[in-house]
Amino acid sequence: MFTIIQPENLAHALIIEVVGRLDSDHAERLAEQAQAALRSGRVHLVFDLSGVSFINSAGLRALVQTIKGAQMSGGSLTLVNPSESVWRALQLVGLDSVLPVVYDAQWNPLHPGLAPVARQMCVLA
Repeated sequence: MFTIIQPENLAHALIIEVVGRLDSDHAERLAEQAQAALRSGRVHLVFDLSGVSFINSAGLRALVQTIKGAQMSGGSLTLVNPSESVWRALQLVGLDSVLPVVYDAQWNPLHPGLAPVARQMCVLA
């Protein structure tokens, strides 16, 4: 779990738990939330994608835009525990080799060691 966010980056990190459909109706909301975090200095982003039931090209584009923005800000984006449908989509278009993906059965965004990390939820209905 602590390899996902390096200890020296905890104060500049944000965990966003994404729930629902990451599609053309909702992807922009996630991208805007990520961009606002980057502007506020939270440049190390972690997207928990275990609750995403569907992703399409708009959702994939939002992920690519976010990692580009994070890297331009000197930060990073890590995808944690993507659902099976998200993982298949990432593999299908080759983003599984571009975007950092971590599967961690012990992942717990509420772990006391992650207390300095800001958290948000992005519910995409």
